[in-house]
Order: sequence, then structure tokens, then C-alpha cells
Amino acid sequence: MDVAETHLGGGGYLGVSLEEVAKEVGVSKPALYYHFPQGKEQLFLAIAHRALEHHREGLERAIADHDSGAAKLRAVARWLMSESNHDHPMDELRDLTRFVSEQHQVKLAEGFFGSLYGPIHRAISSAVESGEFSENSPELLTWAFLSLLSGMLQVNNIPAGPSLPEATRTAEGMADRTVDLFLNGVLP
Repeated sequence: MDVAETHLGGGGYLGVSLEEVAKEVGVSKPALYYHFPQGKEQLFLAIAHRALEHHREGLERAIADHDSGAAKLRAVARWLMSESNHDHPMDELRDLTRFVSEQHQVKLAEGFFGSLYGPIHRAISSAVESGEFSENSPELLTWAFLSLLSGMLQVNNIPAGPSLPEATRTAEGMADRTVDLFLNGVLP
């Protein structure tokens, strides 16, 4: 699975050859099919679910160490920003839904909800219920936070321009600034 994940990051789903993966692992292609009888789709679904589980566990660990909603969101952003630097082909895994059956698309969507949306939604819901965050729809806030963070993950590794403060030139600094923007907005 690690070898196939590396190939996925290099060439996307369509660029991966099971024959090349089997060769690199040191097994025959039929041996690979023994473990993944449905072939490429089954192999990459297993990789996607493994990645989603990794994200769920990482987010839950990060959130568990904090009491306030703001601190939990900061921990989420820091964890996700640091993970984006570990060569996990998350964009390619997200793109996988274009190539799998509808049944597997549903399973991947459920995995996303449980692994990424779920922990963040629980943290935001708790902060809204306690009055720490203003009375808003936790669902809307969760999607807004994920959207903002997703965009910032895309620019996390772009060289900083001269107007970008030094404190935001690290993954941790970018995470903190993103949470500040979400919580406080851009108005003075």
C-alpha cells in the first residue's frame, strides 16, 4: 500500500500501473491480485480509508489536548498544516472518487465525514453550545472553516511575498493566522 500510495502521488490514479507496483514490492501481479482481488480500485480504496483513519486519529489527538473551541481549531489547523508537508497524496486520494463505483464513492464520503468533518464539527458544536462561539449553525461554521483551511493548505508551500508577516511563513504560523481569520474576520 505504501508503494502504491507513492506511485499515486507521482502520477495520479490513471498513471499507476499495478504491474510496476508489484515489481517494486517484489511480488507477481497475480500475488497483488490475491490481496486485492478487485484490483486497482480496491487497492486505492484501502489506501484512502487508511489515510482517512490516520486523519481522524490525528485530529482527535490534537483536539483532545485542548479545552476551548479556539484552541481546538488552532490544533486542527496546525495538525493539518503539518500533515500537508508529509507527502501524503491527499489531493490524488480525493480525486479517486472520479474513478470508483458509486457504492465506493458513498463509502469515501462517509469516511470523509467521520474522519475530517466529524471531529471538527464536534469541536465547533461544543463551542457554540457553551457560548464561546456566537450562535450559528455548527454545520455552516464547520464547512466554512474547512473551506478556508483547505484553501490555505493549497498555498502553505508557496514562497511568501514581502507583505506576508514573518510569523506566517511557517506551517504553524499559517495555521494560527488562518484560525484567527476564521474567528475574528478581517474587519478592524
